[in-house]
Amino acid sequence: MTERDFQVKIQILAIDDNPDIRDLVAVILTKRGHEVDMAQDGMEGLKMAHTKQYDIIISDIDMPIMNGIEFYKRLIKTMPFMKQRVLFITGNKDREVDAFLQEMGVRRLAKPFTPVDLLEALHEIDTLISHR
Repeated sequence: MTERDFQVKIQILAIDDNPDIRDLVAVILTKRGHEVDMAQDGMEGLKMAHTKQYDIIISDIDMPIMNGIEFYKRLIKTMPFMKQRVLFITGNKDREVDAFLQEMGVRRLAKPFTPVDLLEALHEIDTLISHR
């Protein structure tokens, strides 16, 4: 994938309790011309997702207040069109988490990741949702 393959400006919400990860995601994506909003937990992310239309949501799994799995369940209950528009970035390798992500067909990017890994994962989601 080249940078030219993914030049459409998209609205992204990054949810992670680690400010360094949120900032890294924001820097990578804003340098590519995308708009990135940030939330520190699933509850804040859910509120933001209900007030603004995002093309893609990037979320951690292990967070306080509301974890990524609960965020995802609540999100798709009220906004089912977002089902394939979520990318989880996580270091969690728990079997239950793996089973949930596979069952839901949600993409995962393992921490640590490179900027290229992130851009390729978002490109795959963008391609999938653009062809529906």
